Amino acid sequence: MTNETTRLVIRTPDDALAAVPYLLGFHPAESLVVLGFDGPENTCAVRVDLPPDPSCVPRMAEQITMVVGRNGFRSALIVGYGPVAPVTAAASAVWEALTSSGVRIVEAMRVADGRWWSLTCLDECCPPEGRPFDTTTTQLAATAAYAGHTALPAREELCRSVAPPSGKAQAAVRRATLEAEARIHQWSQRAPTSEALTARKAKEAIELLTALRTTGNPPTNADAALLSVLMTDLRVRDEIWVRLTQDTPRQDLELWTAILRKTDPRHAAAPASLLAFLAYTTGDGGLANVALDRAEEADPHYSMAALIRTITALGVPPKKARLTLTPEDLATLYNSRTPPPPAPPQPAPTPPP
Repeated sequence: MTNETTRLVIRTPDDALAAVPYLLGFHPAESLVVLGFDGPENTCAVRVDLPPDPSCVPRMAEQITMVVGRNGFRSALIVGYGPVAPVTAAASAVWEALTSSGVRIVEAMRVADGRWWSLTCLDECCPPEGRPFDTTTTQLAATAAYAGHTALPAREELCRSVAPPSGKAQAAVRRATLEAEARIHQWSQRAPTSEALTARKAKEAIELLTALRTTGNPPTNADAALLSVLMTDLRVRDEIWVRLTQDTPRQDLELWTAILRKTDPRHAAAPASLLAFLAYTTGDGGLANVALDRAEEADPHYSMAALIRTITALGVPPKKARLTLTPEDLATLYNSRTPPPPAPPQPAPTPPP
């Protein structure tokens, strides 16, 4: 994950430890984090779970080295979070793989219980009990907080930020979704052609999103339901995709997160994938990953989610991942395809109680 929006200057070990949660979006645990820098792009933060099986360590080291090396970073810092044995094994393997590929390791640390230990210390430079640290008091943390970055207590909190509704909220979302499905079915009954139906669906979706972005109002259950059902049409999803921008990243991330939170799990693949793409291309790799998890839960074979997952796994810089396709380009691509055969008539959705 690459941070492009705020320059976080790392001068000390405490600065590095303060930067990690803001780069990831949460405070890691039982993890290995590698910060890549001194390259053509800004800082890259790669996080993986500590491998439960030692036989998985070489593969993990290979993957991290591929991401750091592919993006041209010449220096790296390794931070392991957790017990001595698994952190040391993982950090040692990554150290060896990175240095073999020509990457300079500036430091390797282990973090646990509010203390850190240098893994490069060969004498008594580090006390046996480690060095205490408080990331909240650093200038770097203040800079990140002022820029609007947040660091949630744990990855589970980030997962909950995109989780589907439950209880009464779930029932309300379900009703709104059934109403949206019935509404679009009525459109299909009146549309003279499938092309006309798709055009209307795209128009409705774009107008609704434009209104939400312009007013800044949070989406209602009805808004999220209509958008999520409309985006089951891939052309509609793509029309929205090519219009995503980085003009107001914080506002747009909040909007799409709110839409996903109010989306029925059956229709989550498209909005979750769009949120993942927007998050990744604006430098929020942590949010991108949990949004992709939600997309894959809805549809394990959703091609857009698979594409974005590949981009994140390769560590493609956000600038290079952004779409350059315009709505006009998209129209040309769709018009050049062989028209699909007419779809068979679909029964009307069951109306909500």
